[in-house]
Amino acid sequence: MFFLSAVILFPLLGGLALLFFPREQVRAIRMTALGLALIELLLVLGLDLAYLQNSVSLFSSSFLHESWRWFPDLGINYSLGMDGISLVLVSLTALLTAICIGASFRIESKVKNYMAFMLLFESGMLGVFLASNLFLFYIFWEVMLIPAYFLLGTWGGERRIYAAFKFVIYTSVGSFLMLVGIIAIGYYHQLAAVAAGGTSCGYTLELSQLLNTSATCHGVLDGTTQLWLLLAFAAAFAVKVPLIPFHSWLPDAYSEAPAPVTALLAGAMSKTGVYGFLRLCIPLFPQAIHTLAPYINVLAVVGILYCAVLALMQTDLKRLLGYSSISHLGVIMLGLFSFTAQGMTGSVLQMVNHGITTAVLFLIAGFLEYRTGTRRLQDYGGLAARIPWLAVMMFIAALSSLGLPGLNSFTGEFLSLLGAFRANVTLGVLGTLVVVPAAWYMLRFFIGLMWGVPATEGAVSANLRKGGIRDLSLGELGVIIPLIILIFYIGVQPAVLTGIIDPSVANTMQVLSSAFVK
Repeated sequence: MFFLSAVILFPLLGGLALLFFPREQVRAIRMTALGLALIELLLVLGLDLAYLQNSVSLFSSSFLHESWRWFPDLGINYSLGMDGISLVLVSLTALLTAICIGASFRIESKVKNYMAFMLLFESGMLGVFLASNLFLFYIFWEVMLIPAYFLLGTWGGERRIYAAFKFVIYTSVGSFLMLVGIIAIGYYHQLAAVAAGGTSCGYTLELSQLLNTSATCHGVLDGTTQLWLLLAFAAAFAVKVPLIPFHSWLPDAYSEAPAPVTALLAGAMSKTGVYGFLRLCIPLFPQAIHTLAPYINVLAVVGILYCAVLALMQTDLKRLLGYSSISHLGVIMLGLFSFTAQGMTGSVLQMVNHGITTAVLFLIAGFLEYRTGTRRLQDYGGLAARIPWLAVMMFIAALSSLGLPGLNSFTGEFLSLLGAFRANVTLGVLGTLVVVPAAWYMLRFFIGLMWGVPATEGAVSANLRKGGIRDLSLGELGVIIPLIILIFYIGVQPAVLTGIIDPSVANTMQVLSSAFVK
């Protein structure tokens, strides 16, 4: 079957088809793009059902694993696979793409190019989550970055060119180092095969074969080699998360990109970095990852606290949310590198939760900027009485970001921090301290906008004098409500996702622990 290929190729081909529309047919382009995104979402829901009925993993052969030989002598094949971890991230990406395209109907310039890039962006991210050949993973990684650059550099704010170039420089350096690491790991795998006297496991970039190196070739990479290879891969993934100190591109990119693009960057693209660590770095370099894990955990804790403090100091609405996003991604990394079942399950669950909540917050920030023409926090105040529905949606998302029990983020953060506690009490305590500044900046942010003293000067006040600021439209409610429903549903029924995630986490931990069995 070609289910996985269809999921990846449909938005790519749909985006290319949009380029043939006459550019004057703006409404037709918008509706077609939204229709394509919704059909893609239905395809992914079909993928969900197929997975749930068969319960397969990435490391086993099944109808949910596709492979075609391309250049076998170079280790390059078209190989796709899916497990519970990639399943939930693919579903998140498809959902957010449909919602962000629906929220993009106010884009006026070069509409067909914008919509085509959004669909291409989706295709690249889906490929990253489904590729099981390292070179194919790299191809999709680069495909993902190209539309992200153009979406930021063409439709962004006044400093969009600066933000786009900064984004490209950071990501290009990391991507180049990852490519070097991909080539090198195939070479060292081949050396292991030759040393074992075997001929069946030569040069390959297939993830399943690389993970079975010790069993099939009777040898593993030594610790030093693993460490250098790990650093090459980690360079790309640390930028994308991002980890401190590779984070400085993010506030600029998030603040300059259009709100729907920012929601997709923060909600889905940032998860590709965490996924890279989980899918590639941890199982491929088990000895080196244990060596590097304490340093990554320290960087995660520094990011949690440092970016929470920076969020407190922001006067720009989207920059505040950008630093808040980095801080919460630190919790995800802390849970992942606890190497405990609770921490890793919580990390994957929180990737989904973070994507949902962050998307709501950035979309609402875009709605406010559209109505007022400003993102300066001091320009706002006392808006709840005038825009009650928007205030309610923002309040729910703010409480979700805080990890309020009963909402989606609580279970993910709790499991992540529980895993961190079990691995290292000191790091667990420091990571938990995020709740203090997070509650401070998020509640101050909401109260200042909705219940503070109304601004007497500035764009908000001027718009109020001209006739008021209207509440959410039906279209805006339509793109927000599905995410709000998920915030409540996952909050009370997290087992729906943890039941999907747990077997894949157990599989990853088994691969990790088996490397230490002599």
